[in-house]
Amino acid sequence: MSLTPLKSTVVPQFFPAHWLTDAPDIVFSDFPSRIRIGYVLRENGAYSYVMREQLQESGLSLHALHESALENLRKLAFPRLCLAKTPGGPEAWLSDTEDNFNAARILLPNVQKAIAADLGEPFLVILPCRDWFVAWSTTQGPEWQEKNRAEALRIFREDDYNLTPDVFQFQGERFSVSDTQPPDA
Repeated sequence: MSLTPLKSTVVPQFFPAHWLTDAPDIVFSDFPSRIRIGYVLRENGAYSYVMREQLQESGLSLHALHESALENLRKLAFPRLCLAKTPGGPEAWLSDTEDNFNAARILLPNVQKAIAADLGEPFLVILPCRDWFVAWSTTQGPEWQEKNRAEALRIFREDDYNLTPDVFQFQGERFSVSDTQPPDA
């Protein structure tokens, strides 16, 4: 595969880290918790993960692949960033799209900055499946934070494309695990 097609078509997509047991050649970047950032090529309404051999043949570094993937994700039709002023405190999410990349959009610096502008930093995020995320202020009341944790667990259990029930904290351009939730709790 030449450098140009991979660089111009790749987009990021989260996947469960346990996939690497059966498919160790998937190209990925680390992410906290039990998920990884994979890189996919979109074709005919589907996508396939970039494998190690494809990356080697392209001549791209992992860093260059990641940057290209973010740039290509930025170019996709962008859903509306929604903000709710709940009684417990503000929350943010992206409206639904049909492209299956909503969760991955949390990797975009412009999305992170927009959420931080509304919620403050640090803020908390759940990524229960590839098609959805919600972020909320750390000042949100405990009952609302528990509601969000429970929603992450519910979606994680029910969605065919589940990622993690864990809660992340975003601060200083970095994600870390704020709360680990056992999937079978």
